[in-house]
Amino acid sequence: MFSKSFQTGKSGRLSLGVDFGSRSTKILLLNQVGDRIDIQAAGSFTNPESGIKNGVIVEPKEFGKRLASYLDENSVQCDTAVFDIPSNLAVLRWVNLPDLEGNELREAAKFKVRKHLPFPLESAYIEVSRMNAEYDRDTASLIVAVPRKVIDSRAEAILNAGITPIRAELEAQAILRVVERKLNRKSALWRDASLTIIDFGATNTHMYVVQNQQLQFIRGVKFGSSMFHEAVSQALNVDSAVAETMLHDQFTVLNENGILTVPYMNSSALVNLTHELEKLTKEVWRLMRYFRSLHPERSYAGILDQAILVGGLVGLTGFATYLERKLGLRIEFARPIAGMMTRFNQETFANVSKRQEAYTVVMGLALAGLSQNELNRSQAEGAREYNWIRAA
Repeated sequence: MFSKSFQTGKSGRLSLGVDFGSRSTKILLLNQVGDRIDIQAAGSFTNPESGIKNGVIVEPKEFGKRLASYLDENSVQCDTAVFDIPSNLAVLRWVNLPDLEGNELREAAKFKVRKHLPFPLESAYIEVSRMNAEYDRDTASLIVAVPRKVIDSRAEAILNAGITPIRAELEAQAILRVVERKLNRKSALWRDASLTIIDFGATNTHMYVVQNQQLQFIRGVKFGSSMFHEAVSQALNVDSAVAETMLHDQFTVLNENGILTVPYMNSSALVNLTHELEKLTKEVWRLMRYFRSLHPERSYAGILDQAILVGGLVGLTGFATYLERKLGLRIEFARPIAGMMTRFNQETFANVSKRQEAYTVVMGLALAGLSQNELNRSQAEGAREYNWIRAA
């Protein structure tokens, strides 16, 4: 799938986001002229056969060639890119750190986070993000640790595509960037709102809780939209890729009983998804109960009453209504392309609009690129380092 805008004839600041999914890779190109942001291109391609294992791109050179070919075929040009880090592969901790800067601050962070890492400290990138520019001993800093091989393999793939990777950002933080932009358009009062966000990925589902602009809770389960693709594939005896296309068809509908109606052979077919949906709601309930167990009731009152949904499955007609009824939540959508100019044709715009929640992460990455200052790292700092920044 690919969609690209026509040239506006007016140049601005370009930013390319690259979201390496478990099965496919999404790209999104933004162009900013003044305060206006246009979507220049948005699309996805199936990953090379070697693929991604445990978050690591197996053959970065092959992947880079595939990315370069895709961008070239669709006339997408940008010198730099921001790419994603899977949330489930990162360790996050809010801790109080001393008034230090640079490498000294990073060393203090390493000492604080060492015992929490499921991987060797020397094999991880460690970054620190302060809530305030000025030091405050009572304000916690966010420490993020990620295995180096996850980041390096993705950066190498982008380099092999002839593009310079300028930033890596957690999927969670990319999503927050989009959600905060949405809420800020509503009212300034929403900026400090407490939020629950549920991200339905292909193989993992994550729940994030944000309080006072801080990511307080992040947990995931190994369950995602691919299980629904497989269910449709088995029920209708079609290839999984075909089943995925059918599931995201604009005429596909899920009813309140968990029965899916899909276009099939010039007619329609019914697929029972109650087993998969029951498992999904059970896992989300488990995450909600776990969050409640960590906090006194007064600290989460109202937070778990509503949720913002992101991910490819969200565009399925009837899916949100089903979750509202089963989970007792008020549901909102991230709507990442809302408020942006596009010049897609009617068919392409309809396809992108229906699946826009699937582009939440890559939109957040592209927005991060617009706010990225050029990194000036001294040679003394050694190998490549990447920044994690919570919000624009």
